Amino acid sequence: MIKRAALLAQPCEFFKSFFAGRVPSMAEKLFFVEQAVQRMTAMNVYQNDVYLVEARHKTPLIQLSIRRLDKKTCNEWSDFQQIKNELVGPENEAIQIFPSESRLVDTGNEYHMWVYSDPNARMQLGFKDRFVLREVADFAWEGNDLRAAS
Repeated sequence: MIKRAALLAQPCEFFKSFFAGRVPSMAEKLFFVEQAVQRMTAMNVYQNDVYLVEARHKTPLIQLSIRRLDKKTCNEWSDFQQIKNELVGPENEAIQIFPSESRLVDTGNEYHMWVYSDPNARMQLGFKDRFVLREVADFAWEGNDLRAAS
């Protein structure tokens, strides 16, 4: 309701660019506002046998809310990467935030990722170049210490 009220409160000049320079009738404004609100709040839901993902477009980002169907914790980074690649794109950059306590949202094993909708947009953090090891043959974990494998 807040978004509808905010849009309807706009002056007539606001609507002209959407109606070829003319002021729309009240019925046209109402229809336009309803469509705009639906676009702003549109959520797409995707599901496979493990995950349920809700995607919300919040230009310039797409918010992905990810949770397992069995309500367990998500701990596979590669699954998150695949979800991002398949739902948004392999060249779109994403981020997860560990917020201040005052902005914390904890709904129980639901994870949030914000993805640039533009595949050319880059965050000013992270690594510059690609480096992927498929197999780690030279090192092994022993307890909490990283040591050379024998």
